[in-house]
Amino acid sequence: MKGSDVESMTKLLKEHDIPLSAVRANKLLLTLGFLEEAERPSSTRPDVIKKYKVLAGKGLDYGVNEENDQSPGQTSPYYYKDSFAELAQLLVTARDEEDAAKAAAKVKAKK
Repeated sequence: MKGSDVESMTKLLKEHDIPLSAVRANKLLLTLGFLEEAERPSSTRPDVIKKYKVLAGKGLDYGVNEENDQSPGQTSPYYYKDSFAELAQLLVTARDEEDAAKAAAKVKAKK
C-alpha cells in the first residue's frame, strides 16, 4: 500500500546514504521511464517554454506529482518514504549498469 508521507528526491537520497545526486537520479528515472519531461509556457516571458519533470507510468508507484507553489501550472515529483528503499535499489542498479556500459565503450574505443 502506498503511503502518504512524501519527500523530495534530494532529501531521501541523503537520508538513505545513496551516493547519487538528484540530477543523476532524475536522469536515470527518465531512462527507466519513471519520469517524463513536461512543458509549460513561462509566466513572465511568453516566448519561452519551461521544461520540468513529472512522475509517470511505473514512477507513480513510488511517488506523486504535487503542485509547485512557486510555478503555477507545474508540478514537482515527491517520493513515498515507505517505498524509497526499493526505488533507491533500482537507481543504484541502473547507475551501475550505465557506468559499466560507459567503461566498456571506453575500452572498446581504445582498441
